[in-house]
Amino acid sequence: MAKIQVLIAMTLNGSVPAPDDPLLRWIKDSNKGFPYWRDRCMRIIYPEYPLTDLICDRDTAAQSDIYQAEICDVRSSELLRGLSVYHLIDEMIIFLLPTVCNETVPLSAYLPNGKWELVKTKHFKNGICRLIYRKSLQ
Repeated sequence: MAKIQVLIAMTLNGSVPAPDDPLLRWIKDSNKGFPYWRDRCMRIIYPEYPLTDLICDRDTAAQSDIYQAEICDVRSSELLRGLSVYHLIDEMIIFLLPTVCNETVPLSAYLPNGKWELVKTKHFKNGICRLIYRKSLQ
């Protein structure tokens, strides 16, 4: 069974960053942001990806395979909600931007319930913190 990993760009108040935020551009383009993780995955999960197909594909995939979703805008936030509802997320990599944005979707409402273990943190010079959480075994 493949692992499902989500990369999340989120502001301090748990919202989607503003589309014109330069820190969001850094996350999308920098080799320390999304591209670093994208190079390590087997399949990218896009916002319109059918979740029933994902469940079937995941169950038949190799255990070493990583499926990845990038959550950084209003459109992809709905994918996060769907993955959370079906308890499909195994690992969350959260890029926390040092900004507050009240005019966008509150991503924190879509984060999956359950017990999560913080396994690694990294602070970048531009103020972004990367937090890696893995689902705890119950």
